[in-house]
Amino acid sequence: MRKADLQRFRKLLMDEKERVMQSMAQHHKVIRGLDGAEGPGTGKAHSNHLADQGTDEFQYEATIQFASTEGRYLYHIEEALARIENGSYGKCEECGGNIGLERLRAVPHARLCIDCKEKEEDGQG
Repeated sequence: MRKADLQRFRKLLMDEKERVMQSMAQHHKVIRGLDGAEGPGTGKAHSNHLADQGTDEFQYEATIQFASTEGRYLYHIEEALARIENGSYGKCEECGGNIGLERLRAVPHARLCIDCKEKEEDGQG
């Protein structure tokens, strides 16, 4: 892979990492009830009305799920950045072949080429 492509992907991944970290920080404030907001969808359920309490609890659980999903995504971004540093970025971890630039543009943190990813999703990998 060309040096210019690696620099472009590094910047893209770093920008995405920053965005995800900011989003996660906001989710954690909501989860801990430190966001200063009140009403539905904020912190743990403390409503007086049962229907509101159910809605609040649902929003709280959704926030936890979003934070968990973003945490996994952040892990994949950090792994991709480590691959850039160690020179293995753009190489499929399964077959060792090159991951196409189109795939990397669509999924910059990809660790598998499209063929190996399809096999993995089909349960063959």
